[in-house]
Amino acid sequence: MTPRAASCQEEDVWLSLQDTLSETRLLSHQLLRRSRLSMGQAFTMKWIRESDGIRLSALAEGLGISRPAASALVTSLESRGWARRDRSVPDRRGVVVRITPRGRELLTTFDRRVESIVRVTLRRIPSEERNSTVRTLRALRSGIHDWRERAQAPPRSRA
Repeated sequence: MTPRAASCQEEDVWLSLQDTLSETRLLSHQLLRRSRLSMGQAFTMKWIRESDGIRLSALAEGLGISRPAASALVTSLESRGWARRDRSVPDRRGVVVRITPRGRELLTTFDRRVESIVRVTLRRIPSEERNSTVRTLRALRSGIHDWRERAQAPPRSRA
C-alpha cells in the first residue's frame, strides 16, 4: 500500500470514528433527556458510583471543576433523590458523596438501555467481520490507553 493510500485509509477510519462517536453522543443525550438527567449529572453519578462513595473535594478534582461547582452538582442530584452526602467516618469533617438506591436504579436502567441498543446495532456487523472489528477496537483502545498513561506521567526533567 502506498503512503497516500494508507493516509486515505487512516482518514476514512478517523472520519468513521468521529461520526460513530457523534451519533453515540446524540443517542446518549436523547436517552438522558428521557430520564430527565443531564450529561453532567450522569457523568458525575457514574464517577460517584464507580468510586463507591467519594469525598466532595476528590470529586471536584476528578471532574476538573471547583468545589463549589461540584457541590452544586451534588445538590442537584440530592434534590432528585439520586445522591446523598455523608460525613466521612475517619475525620467527621469531610463529606463523602454516595449514590442512593434510586440513583443506582436510574443509572442501571440507563446503562441497560444503551447496552441493548448497542447489542442490536452490533448485530448489523456481518459475522465474518466481527473478529476483525473486535481486533480493531482493542487496538484503538490500547493506543488511546497508552496516550492517556503518557499524559499522566510526570514530566521528564531536562538535564
